[in-house]
Amino acid sequence: MKILLLFTLVALSSNTFARKEIIVGGYEFPPFVSINDGKPQGMTLDLIELLNKSQNKYLFKFTLTTSKRRYKDFSENKYSLIFFENIIWGWQAEPIAPSRVILNGGEVFIAKAIPGRDESFFNTLKDKTILGIIGYHYKFANLVTNREYLQKYFKMELGTGHRENINSVIDRDSPTIAIVTKSYLNLFLSKNPTLRSKLLISSKFDQIYRHTILVRQNTAPGISEINELIDKLKKKGELDKVWQKYGIKN
Repeated sequence: MKILLLFTLVALSSNTFARKEIIVGGYEFPPFVSINDGKPQGMTLDLIELLNKSQNKYLFKFTLTTSKRRYKDFSENKYSLIFFENIIWGWQAEPIAPSRVILNGGEVFIAKAIPGRDESFFNTLKDKTILGIIGYHYKFANLVTNREYLQKYFKMELGTGHRENINSVIDRDSPTIAIVTKSYLNLFLSKNPTLRSKLLISSKFDQIYRHTILVRQNTAPGISEINELIDKLKKKGELDKVWQKYGIKN
C-alpha cells in the first residue's frame, strides 16, 4: 500500500514538473482582475485555475502588470498570454494573435440621478466632465489613451478604478459622466443596491467588447490549442459557472 502511494505521489509530482509554465499577464480591470488586500482576484484568475485543472501539458501562472505598462511588459517577454483583451486596444503592432471571442460585454455611461435628468443627458458629452481610467481605451475618444489628448479634447479626468469614479459621480453636483464596464457596474450594484437609485445609467454603450485571449505568435500554446482548451471548458459548462459567479449573462 505504501509503495503504491509513493508511486502515485511520484507520478503526480513528475507530471507537475513536466508541465510547461505559461505566464498570463493581467492588469486591474474588474471584474476580470481585481486587487483585494494586495492579492489579484477575478475572472482571469478563475479561468487560469480552470485551465490548469483541465489539462496536464501547461501550468498557467498569473503576473500583474498595469493598463499602461502591459505592452512594454509583453515586448520584454514578461508574459505570453493576456485574457479578456481586444487586439484593437493598441496591440496591432505586436506579434500577437486573438483567440475566438470568449465573452461579450461593454461600457456604459453613468451620471448622478437628479429630478428632471433623463437619458438625453448622455446625448452630448460637451460641457461635461468625463471620468475614465488611466490606460483604458474609449471609443468616443478614438481609442486614444494619451492623458493630455483626453484632457484637451474631451475634458477627461483619469483615475485608477471604477469604484472611485462611481462614487465621484454621485458626490458631484457639476455635470459629470463616468464610463464604467457594464459587468463591473452590475456586480457593484448587486453589492450596493441602495446606490442604484442614485445613478442614471445609459442604455447605449460607448463600445461593445469582444473579449478574446491574445496569444504570442510562434509559441506554444498557439491559437488553435487555446481555442480547443476554451471550447472544452465551454462544452462542460465551466465557463458559464464563471460568468454566473460575476453576474454576467453571455
